[in-house]
Amino acid sequence: MTVAFLPPGAGLPNAIAGVSEAELDTIRSLYAVWTKKRPRNVLRSVYFDGKMALKPTGNIPREAMSRIEAVLDWPEKAVTTLAERSVFEGFVAPGVTQDPFDLEPILDANRFDIELPQAIQSSYKHSCSFITTARGDTEAGEPEVVIMARSAEWSSALWDDRRRVISAAMSITEVSPTTGEPLAMDVYLPDAVLLLSRRPSGAWTADRRDNPLGEVLVEPLTYDPQLGRPFGRSRISRAVMNITDHALTTIVRAEIGADFYAVPRIILTKLAADAVQRNKWDLAIDRFLAITKDEDGDAPTVQQFQQMTMQPLLDQYRMYATQFSGATGVPVSNLGIVTDNPPSAEALYADDRRLVVTAKRQNRILGASLKRVAQKVIQLRDGVGVTDEMRQIDSAWANPASISPGAAADALVKLAAVFPWLADSEVGLEMAGFTSSEITRLLSDKRRAQGSQRLAALLAGPSEAPAAPTPDAPAE
Repeated sequence: MTVAFLPPGAGLPNAIAGVSEAELDTIRSLYAVWTKKRPRNVLRSVYFDGKMALKPTGNIPREAMSRIEAVLDWPEKAVTTLAERSVFEGFVAPGVTQDPFDLEPILDANRFDIELPQAIQSSYKHSCSFITTARGDTEAGEPEVVIMARSAEWSSALWDDRRRVISAAMSITEVSPTTGEPLAMDVYLPDAVLLLSRRPSGAWTADRRDNPLGEVLVEPLTYDPQLGRPFGRSRISRAVMNITDHALTTIVRAEIGADFYAVPRIILTKLAADAVQRNKWDLAIDRFLAITKDEDGDAPTVQQFQQMTMQPLLDQYRMYATQFSGATGVPVSNLGIVTDNPPSAEALYADDRRLVVTAKRQNRILGASLKRVAQKVIQLRDGVGVTDEMRQIDSAWANPASISPGAAADALVKLAAVFPWLADSEVGLEMAGFTSSEITRLLSDKRRAQGSQRLAALLAGPSEAPAAPTPDAPAE
C-alpha cells in the first residue's frame, strides 16, 4: 500500500452513522497521531530496506552521485540482530508442566509462531507494534479467537498514564491507491470495536461489535519504553541514520577513488602534435607505447602522479562501523569488519554481552504485554474474568546468549550436583539448550518409558516376599 502524507483529519467526515460525537473525537485524535508519526515511520522503513538516498556532498559531483548505486544494510542489522535474540518459547504457569489453559490450539490456528517474530521485528523498527484480539467467526473458518499483529506504520494508539494501558487504538486496513486516503479502519474502544469503511460516495459506515471485556483489546509490543514515551523508541535512531549516511558516502568515495586507483594518471611533455591520437582508456591499457619527438627534436618525457591509496577511506569506514556498534550494541564483526587475528571465545562473549543484556531486558518487557494477550484470549474464549491462576501466566524465552553445548552441559552438571532435583526439571532441560518442542518430545518419551516399565512390573507379578518369622524364632 502507498499512502501520501495527509494533514490531520483529512478524509474524515464530521459525522458517522452509529458513532457518537465522543467516539468521533477519539477517532480524530487517533488519526492525528497516525498522520504525525507516519513520516518518521516510513523513513525508518526506508532505512531498514536499504533504499535511503545518497546525501549530496560538496566534493562529489552530482553527476557521479547519480550514477553510483550504493546500499548499506546496517539499519536492518540494528533491528534483526536483536530481534533474533527474542525467541518466544510459549506460555508457562506454576504447577503446570506445559501449555497452561490449553492455549496452544488457538496460537497454532493464528500462526502465532510466525506472527509474533514479525511483530517483534516491527516494534524494534518503529519503536512499537500492536497485538489485537477479537472473537473469531468460526463458521467462516476463523479461529475461535483471532490474534493479529499490527504495524505502527498503519496503526496508532492513545495511552492512559494512570491505568498504564491503551485507552483507544486504530488500525488502517485499506487505503486509496490514488489519493492515499484511508478507505477502511478498525477502531478499538473499551466497550466496542468499530469497523469503519468508506463508500464510493465518500460517506463512512460503521459496523459496531460489542467488546465483552470492557477494556481495549490491543496490547503494545515496545522497545525501550521510557517515562513520557510509553510506546518506546526505534532501534533505527537518529544516530543510526546519521552514521549510516556517512558510511554510505564513504562507500561512494571509495567507489570513485577505485577508478583513479586502477588507472594511474600520467604526464606527457615535449610531444609532437600527432603523437597521441588515442583516447585515455586505450592509452592506459596498451602494453607498448611509442611516442615520437616534438618539432624541436626534443625527446618526450613521461611522468606519473603519485598513486593514491585507499587506506584512509577504509579506515574511515571502519571508524563509522565502530560508532555504529557503540550506538546499537551490534558487534563490529556483524558489520563486515574482519580482523586479521580471530577473537577468542572470551572476546566474542564480551562483544555479545551488551546485546544479550538488552535482549533479556526486552524479553521481560515483551513478556508483560504477551501475558495480557494470553489473559484476553482466555477471557474471550471462556467468557470469564481474570482469575488468580490467569495472573500467574508468564512467558518463556530462549536464552539470548550463544552458549556452546559443552559449556551448557558443564554448567548443568555443576548445578545438578548442588540441586539434584534440577536434573528432573524442565528448567534444567532449558539450561541444557533444548528448545520447547524438543523438551516436549523428551518428556513424552520419558513418560512413555515410565509407562512401559510400570506395565512390565505389573505383568511380572508381585515379587517374592521374605518368609515371616515363626513365633518360636526370635525376630532379627
